[in-house]
Formats: sequence, structure tokens, C-alpha cells
Amino acid sequence: MRIGELAERGGVTVRTIRYYIEEGLLPPPSRRGKYGDFDASYLQRLRLIQRLKEERLSLPAIRLRLAEMGLAPSPPSIGGEMRGEGLFRSRFAEEAGLTTERVARLEEMGLLESSEGLLLPEALPLAQAAARLLNWGVRLEELAEIVRQVRREAEMHRRLLAQAESLPLVSRALQWQEQVSAVSAIRQMLLQRWSYPAPEEAP
Repeated sequence: MRIGELAERGGVTVRTIRYYIEEGLLPPPSRRGKYGDFDASYLQRLRLIQRLKEERLSLPAIRLRLAEMGLAPSPPSIGGEMRGEGLFRSRFAEEAGLTTERVARLEEMGLLESSEGLLLPEALPLAQAAARLLNWGVRLEELAEIVRQVRREAEMHRRLLAQAESLPLVSRALQWQEQVSAVSAIRQMLLQRWSYPAPEEAP
């Protein structure tokens, strides 16, 4: 299909598609004469990008996620300077807003991983989120329960994706993202229902 048809069917503008191609979120199309020829996989890629945007990810973060899925080239920050350069536990703890003892406990729980005593910088957002919860009064045991729940979720996702092993990569990635979105929606609705008092219960 031509770019105009793709834009119409994908619910975006032609300019957006061209921008996604420039930013590496979509691969350049094959050529048919002087026009780009977009196959059906581009519609799936647009749906996947939309799903990721619904998670409020920035375009650089979406490109990083697509690269992790094998659907986009790896940005320089993954293949080069940042990835693989570990931080000593004391430096990692300082950057994350944690004590070294808490970082060690999070490693024991499986929330963080280290190699030869070094932790990867890309684990900092996870550690910083844990630090915020701990600073608000969450107990380490409660964090450990979150880790157990996520492991169960991950096992469920792996099982469901194993059933789609024969699908093309972009179809599996889209299915995975839709699974994650469905689980997140359930989690958020239940958290909202159980975390806040109903109007008649409010003081």
C-alpha cells in the first residue's frame, strides 16, 4: 500500500509516518517505482507504537523498547557508552537514593542484578522507583511480594507467547504489548478500587 493508505488505515498522518521512519521507529519501506510500498506489518507496527504511547513512553523510550524487541536498530546508548559499564554498589546506591545495604537487599530479593559487584546503569530507574516506595514507608517484605507477583506475571506472558511462536516477530511483539496493557489495566483498576475509600467511606 502507499503511504497515504497506510496513514488512513493506521489513524495517523503521513507526516507522522515519515517522522517515525526518520526516528527509526519504522523501517524504510521497500520501493515500487518511485513510491514506497508498505506491507501489512506496518499497520501492526503502528498499533504497537500506539500501545507504547498509551504507556506514556517518550519516542526515545519507544525506540529503545522496539530495539529490545528486535524491531528497531539499537540506539548508541545501548550498544556503546552506557550499556555494560557497571557502577560499584556504593555509587549505584548514591545515584538511586538508597543505602548500600538496601541495594544489597534488593539484589537478594532479585529486584536488582549485579555482575562481579557491578550494577548496570540502566537498572537505576527501577532502583529509584524502589527508593521512592521505601521512603514513603513501604516495607522490604512488601517490595518482595511485588517481585513475586511480577515473576508470576512474567511466567504467564511467556506461556502465552510460546503459543504464538510461529507468528512473525512484529505480531508477537504486538501481542505481548497488548497482554501487558490488559494486565496493567486490570491492576490499575483493582488498585484504584481497593486503595481509595468510596465517597461514603471518606472522612
